[in-house]
Parts: sequence; C-alpha cells; structure tokens
Amino acid sequence: MIKLGSVFMSEISRRNFFKLGASAALGAALFNLETLPNTALAKGNATKTLKFTPISIKNLPNAETAAKKSELINTSLNYIKTCISKITDNNLRTKTASFIEDTRPTFMQMYPSSNDVTNIYNKLADENLLNTSIISPEQLFPSYNGQKPQDFISGPGSGYSSHHPYPGGLCTHTAANLSISEGIVNTYKQVFGYEVDNNIVLSAQSLHDLAKPWVFQWNTDGTSFTEYTIAGTGAHHILSLVEAIHRNMPAEEIVAQACAHNHPGSPKDEEQVVSWIKAASIIAQVNPIKYGLLDTSGTKIPYPQHQEGYIVHLGDHDWVLSGFAATKVVEALKEIAQKDYNFSSNDLNGKLFNDFRNYIGAQVSYMYLHNLLAQNGFGELRSLINQIIVK
Repeated sequence: MIKLGSVFMSEISRRNFFKLGASAALGAALFNLETLPNTALAKGNATKTLKFTPISIKNLPNAETAAKKSELINTSLNYIKTCISKITDNNLRTKTASFIEDTRPTFMQMYPSSNDVTNIYNKLADENLLNTSIISPEQLFPSYNGQKPQDFISGPGSGYSSHHPYPGGLCTHTAANLSISEGIVNTYKQVFGYEVDNNIVLSAQSLHDLAKPWVFQWNTDGTSFTEYTIAGTGAHHILSLVEAIHRNMPAEEIVAQACAHNHPGSPKDEEQVVSWIKAASIIAQVNPIKYGLLDTSGTKIPYPQHQEGYIVHLGDHDWVLSGFAATKVVEALKEIAQKDYNFSSNDLNGKLFNDFRNYIGAQVSYMYLHNLLAQNGFGELRSLINQIIVK
C-alpha cells in the first residue's frame, strides 16, 4: 500500500462550518472539508490524506471486490454507520441500520408472479404515474431472486454515466450527503437558534438511495444496470420509498426521504413529491392518507410542512458537481488508457476499461481525480493513475 499523508476516522468538528447564504447551502462545500473523516483531499498543489492500493492491469477485480477492498469506501460506510448511531430514537436507529445491512427489497414478496407485477403496473399507469411507451411491466422491477442483490458497500452512486458511478460510490455519495445535511442542521442551530429533528434528517438521508444496490446491480462487463423511471424520476427513488413503507418506517422519515429529489415549497414542486409518495404507496399497497404520508385531501404533504425534508433535499445536491466531475474524469481516463496502457478502441468500450475505471474510482473517487485535474493538470492526474494501475 502506498500512503500519501495520513487518513484517520474522527468526529467532524462542528465549529468549522462556514456561515452560509441560501445559495451556499446548495453546494457541497458547506464546511471545512479537511475535517471530514478519512476523505481524500486534493487542495492547491498538494495532495493530502490519500491512500490507495496499487494493482496490476492484469489483475483488475470485479466491481464488488473493488469496493470491498477500498479503504475510501470502507471508511465512507463506517461514517454512514457512525451517523446512524447518533439517532437517539432506539427504534428508528435500529430500523435505519437494518436497511444498510440488508439490501433485499423485501416488498417483492407481494409480487411472486408476473401477473402480480402487471396488475400493479396497470394501477400505476391508470394514475398516470408511468410512461407506458418507455417502461414495460417486465422493466418495472429489476431482477431479483430473493437474495441480496449486492451489499450496500459495493453499490454505485448512480447510473454508469452519472454521479459517483464507481463501485462503492453509493457509500461516498451518502457519506457526503450526511455531512452536508448535518452542516445545514448545525448552521440553522448556530445562526437561527433552533434545532430540527436531526433523527429524521440522519435516517432519511442515510436511506434516500437504499434501492440503488438493487437497481444498479453490476453486469459482468463492469457496467451497471440501466435505470427506468417511475412517476417522472429514477425508479430507485420510488423503490426506496416502497421499501421504507413496507418495513414500517415512520411517516415523518418517509416524507423527508421523498423530498430528496425535490422540495415541496411550491404547488408544482409539491405536486411532484406527492406523485412519488402516491406511486410508492400503490406499489407498497398502503393508503398514504391513513399512513400519514399525505393530508386528508390526498394531494398535499401533511400540514404544517416540516423542515427536515427540505434539509434532506439540500443535502442531496452532491450530484450537481459529482456528475460533471465523473464525466470529465472518465474522458481523461480513456485518454490515459490509450496512451499509457495501449487500450484499443474495443478495449475502451468493453470490460477491460470498465474494470480499469471502476477500480480507480473505488480507490480514490472521481471527485478527488477531478479536483486534481482542475488544480494540477492532466500530467498530475496521469502520474497518479500510473501509480494506482501498474503496467
């Protein structure tokens, strides 16, 4: 193992947050990143706190192994678990932790046959919550055999062309979101003098992408499954809500979790959040009004709206930068793969390059690599890749 600087897991200092304006709350830099436990940080011309394990180009592992052997991914998962341990409600803490340990979509026990799936598909279509020209009944749910689709640790942060699309990207994405969300909670406490329900924030943010290990399973060629949409958003969002409902999570947590993809601050935006809750409730086969997810009209979030959902939404804006960063880094990795490792055009579009980019991403993250490229240039990025992947 090559060690550059040092990496240690520690508590975040709550005295190091920047004072925020409203626009700053949308960014990932809500606090001094040097206080984030075990986070690789490229700053200026110096590379700090970076650990990686070199590997031969001939021995690149599959996606799940790449994640499980990465210190970055393991420490990100430990940070998520540390955040969950801060939940003071014993029942909520135990339930939240159980989702991280068991990634099975247990609600699928309600859909043992293709006829059952078709029936619920038709109900969603009748409510205009599906685009039947894009998604078929066979595409409503990803493949599932009753076992864990994969462990939480190895799931990507999103689709293969989106944010944190490497093995373990789900852990780095969720850890970043939790830090950002706690930064907002503490900012509101310091500036405005009040506290929201941090238990709900921590639980909802930890679980906002809980279906991604299922939705984005790894293919044998190193890519991940293609995602379809339900109710106008990525299926993982709806299916995460379904599983939370099926496992009887509190209504307040589910509503906050539903807000991850949008805030309900205007009639149009609220309508979208309501549609996601409706879609999830249909699949989970519950009445969203009786559950407490919608008001008595069935068209609005229960009044008065709580702030936790807005904070979860603000905290889930890591994708604004990380999606762009991933695109640019993958472009640069293709150039390096051709110049330094003699990848052919076929290699760049197949398993070899996918394993190459997956291992690199899991070791140091595309965020680190993009900042290194932006601050220090292509040569520094190329040099680091040559240290991670040995010819």
